[in-house]
Amino acid sequence: MTRSLTPLVTLESLGVLAMVGLCVSIAPVSAQDRTPSFAHEVRPILSDRCFGCHGPADQESELRLDTFEGATDWAIVPGDADGSEVITRALLPDDDELRMPPVHSGKDRLTTTEIDILRRWITAGAEYEEHWAFTPITRSELPAEENGPTMIDRFVAERLADEQLGFLPEANRATLLRRVAFDLTGLPPSPEMAQAFLADESADAYETLVDRLLASPRYGEHMARFWLDAVRYADTHGKHFDNYRAIWPYRDWIIRSFNANKPYDEFLVEQLAGDLLPDAGAEELVASGYNRCNLTTAEGGVIEKEIYTDNVRDRTDTFGTVVLGLTVACAKCHDHKYDPITQKDYYSLFAFFNSLDGGPNDGNQADHAPAMRVPQPNQSKKLASLQGERADLRRRLLRSDAAMNAAQARWEATLAGLGDADLADITLNTPRVLATDWLWAGPFPSVISDVNNAHTPAETSAFDRDQKFALRDGRTVSWRPRPDWIDGRTHYVLPGGVGSNILRRTVTVTEPTEIEIALGSDDSVRVYLNRQEVHKRHESRAVQPGEDRLTLSLKAGENELLIGIGNHGGPAGFHFEFLRGAVTLPAEAIELASIPAESRTDEQEQLLRELFRWRSQAFPELVELRSQIAASEIQAAQIDRDTPVTLIYRERSEPREAFVLNRGEYDSPGERVDRATPGFLPPMDERLPLDRLGLAKWAVSPENPLTARVAVNRFWLQVFGVGLVKTADDFGSQADPPSHPELLDWLGAEFVESGWNVKGMMRRLVMTRAYRQQSAATADRWDQDPENRLLARGPRFRLDAEALRDQALAVSGLLVNRLGGPPVRPPQPVGLWEAVAYTGSNTARFVADTEREKIHRRSIYTFHKRTAPPPQLLVFDGPTRESCTVRRERTNTPLQALLLMNDPQFFEAARALAEELLDRYLDDTDRAAWLVERCTGRSATDEEVAEIAAAVADEKARYAQAPGAAEALLSVGDVERTPHDNTVEAAAWTLMANLALNLDEVVTKN
Repeated sequence: MTRSLTPLVTLESLGVLAMVGLCVSIAPVSAQDRTPSFAHEVRPILSDRCFGCHGPADQESELRLDTFEGATDWAIVPGDADGSEVITRALLPDDDELRMPPVHSGKDRLTTTEIDILRRWITAGAEYEEHWAFTPITRSELPAEENGPTMIDRFVAERLADEQLGFLPEANRATLLRRVAFDLTGLPPSPEMAQAFLADESADAYETLVDRLLASPRYGEHMARFWLDAVRYADTHGKHFDNYRAIWPYRDWIIRSFNANKPYDEFLVEQLAGDLLPDAGAEELVASGYNRCNLTTAEGGVIEKEIYTDNVRDRTDTFGTVVLGLTVACAKCHDHKYDPITQKDYYSLFAFFNSLDGGPNDGNQADHAPAMRVPQPNQSKKLASLQGERADLRRRLLRSDAAMNAAQARWEATLAGLGDADLADITLNTPRVLATDWLWAGPFPSVISDVNNAHTPAETSAFDRDQKFALRDGRTVSWRPRPDWIDGRTHYVLPGGVGSNILRRTVTVTEPTEIEIALGSDDSVRVYLNRQEVHKRHESRAVQPGEDRLTLSLKAGENELLIGIGNHGGPAGFHFEFLRGAVTLPAEAIELASIPAESRTDEQEQLLRELFRWRSQAFPELVELRSQIAASEIQAAQIDRDTPVTLIYRERSEPREAFVLNRGEYDSPGERVDRATPGFLPPMDERLPLDRLGLAKWAVSPENPLTARVAVNRFWLQVFGVGLVKTADDFGSQADPPSHPELLDWLGAEFVESGWNVKGMMRRLVMTRAYRQQSAATADRWDQDPENRLLARGPRFRLDAEALRDQALAVSGLLVNRLGGPPVRPPQPVGLWEAVAYTGSNTARFVADTEREKIHRRSIYTFHKRTAPPPQLLVFDGPTRESCTVRRERTNTPLQALLLMNDPQFFEAARALAEELLDRYLDDTDRAAWLVERCTGRSATDEEVAEIAAAVADEKARYAQAPGAAEALLSVGDVERTPHDNTVEAAAWTLMANLALNLDEVVTKN
């Protein structure tokens, strides 16, 4: 639509101004006289019709129209439109092969209006400007204050005035309440909230309402839904088996962040590079799961380098769309045809995301490395309690006691002076075998494929008691004594996650001896005797005593026994015992016992006491304390097993190299590239690290022209239904120009200067007159602004899939408002998963939850299987989450009506509504009025009440003739219904409630 600059001052207003003594000078500028804006009017024409053949990537006939130098070489003559070849060829008939754009391009010929724009621009000098989205954000000058009550309104009102339009009256309070409740929480207002707001006659009643909604936990859930679309969050891997993926703690982090109003710059930085932040804690690591939301596979026969390339491209493309609002993916095979993004730019961005410390193949594992355990608040509290309990038990175990101290002294005397020849004399009937306590090194993080095949430094290097082993993430582990790991018990205390833990002890005999041992492990196990591998088993299993038995051939003297426990994910543990008894003492025990008590260090005294107290059978109190410690460890291990796991990102110590891939082929590397930001954007500050953390901080730097614009545009889209830039996923040359460019820049500047305050921005938007105006408008106004780009009326559009389902549950009183937690599986039609799944997949068969606390939770918590997403979501235009989605389409189809009328969960909500109104009222007119108010948020009219009551009477008469049909109707749903004496009445009102939930007014945000 061309912009008409009709004078803002009419003849009538001139008369008024004259009467008050004001002098007004008017110099109207017609559309034919003004110079068109290159950024907002000319460039979109050239980009759409010309850049494909004469743009950044291709220059047919050596003509480039995206730069002044290229265009004025021969196609455009500044100041001479008629002498410019661009105009001449645009006017040629369709059958002329020189017509531009050519017929074979598939592009429409230029319209009369577009040719006029180009003419006036060339006549004025054909001045080129940088693309509007790539220019610095500047705070635009505010229009006159009388244009609107808020700063945003001033821009909107000025644009409306250009079209001889103004704001409509404010929507009535009931409509406004429902509108803002959906926009800030995704739910209709509760009856209590409605009553409070409608009764509040103060001037700031609406402002108070907005603040209350922003403070609601439901706000974070609602805002998170849009973000999860953008980052393609799902509960499965997406390819081949499409197995379960453990990542829901990341979803909960997003919800918490929005509720806490985490500044948007921190919100981005922690997701892009939380693992690289100094002193990164659990929260920052969970946030880094943003980088693990891409599709993965473990399909047999896949080429690892190919899926590695796919994974990194996915992260690169998502960063381009979510943060920069650019279609960077168009440059993966060649330079971008429309935007100044070169293929080298693309792979320089790619280089930031290509160094995950884990393999690209997910192994069909839920927690393929790197991953971490994320105890929930109740689990953390219980684990802390158990830890404190064990600490107290250990203090009691090692406390000073005269009788125990005397027994220990006798035991030390027995040990003093023993040599290899005297081993048989330690106790009667003991084989001549002396085993030290365990030393432990680990965990050594890895990936599943390496756990079974690679060997840790602790296994391959000569033993050094003081050695420190460097891990890839910069941490170190060393050998630690574990005198509490008593043989014959199952120990669940090894750190979980994918990786290895190494156990070491020495076994000493006086002569060559064969001795049998029993092992149990979670998961794989490797056994080395004197540095020779004597046993291995690679499988996923829970630890059980005696899973493996083997005979060790010991040489005379000291033997080194190493055991590697390889864990595939989740908790880890082991069991070890000699099947013929052996005395287990640390190698230095005999030596320590020989040192006079007065000459020992405190550390030596402590070690001897631990050795005695952990083994003595002479004191029932010690036996009981050890038993309680073991029971506490088992309880803690069970909590550890139940603790959620989430995928995180962790950087390799040495970044992988990156190359421009010729034609985008994974196996055709070309020029090597370093990490760098796109050359056409402001450069990264040299003081920033050249990694994801530096990239993230560059993205939110004040100099970056895109990040703030892209963010505020998406917030605007959420509230008004269409962004200031309609193409919210593309701010490049092919983007729709912003409807209000000055407002977009003002909002971007305001967002940054406010400290990237998301709640503050949402508050600004819903406080505007543009937002609060009524949505009902005349046909003429609709014709002038069919997509409401000018804000000629209040926002009105169909609710999204999640809001529709959540609304039905909320108004019926079924919604379970519990924050966070694992995904849930509400009922869905039979066979949807089975139709697309491999039989070996752990998501091959859908099994619905049955507990009301799960099936009636908000839709954001519904299990999202990528190859078969929740059907209610798909029918109402929800994405599969296989790729980044920042704006959903909005369709209207017969299938949507069929779902709303017949889906069991929607019908269950209708039945619950009917049950509540039957319990509340005895009169059908009261019931009808309550039903309308509960579903629409407004009072019912007399005509509506009469029509509903008449319809219910007809249904009662029908069901009275078929009571079996009434019973069948009421049996729909998965939750047991409240019994009613009159099933005919209950069925009739259930049908009416079902109808009410399907009213256009109910499924639409007015």
